[in-house]
Amino acid sequence: MMKYTLEQRLEIGREIYTHQLSLNEAAVKYEINTYTARDYMRYYRDKNQLPPMADNESVIKKPKKAKAIDYSNLESLSKEELIDEIIKARVEAERAKKGYTVKGGGAEKEFTGLKNQNLK
Repeated sequence: MMKYTLEQRLEIGREIYTHQLSLNEAAVKYEINTYTARDYMRYYRDKNQLPPMADNESVIKKPKKAKAIDYSNLESLSKEELIDEIIKARVEAERAKKGYTVKGGGAEKEFTGLKNQNLK
């Protein structure tokens, strides 16, 4: 089942190609997959015989690889200290899943939302 007419697809593609919307914004706005949004942009570009986008916004970006963690400082910790570090890491991971972090401790705790940060 086609959701959008050819004219509507061209309009969506134009919005992406002219940087009015990013691929992700178009996908959310029009309730389509980012790959479909990219296809609409390419359809608009090809139909109007335009050059490819210069700054690779048509490329769907893949997540960056995680940085290597330095575990050398953990070798000097006692068993109890290692357990404490594991608990802290798990709590931090659970908070990230729920969309926030905590700075400080006790009465000085400050909760910070992660709305604009990539959680993966």
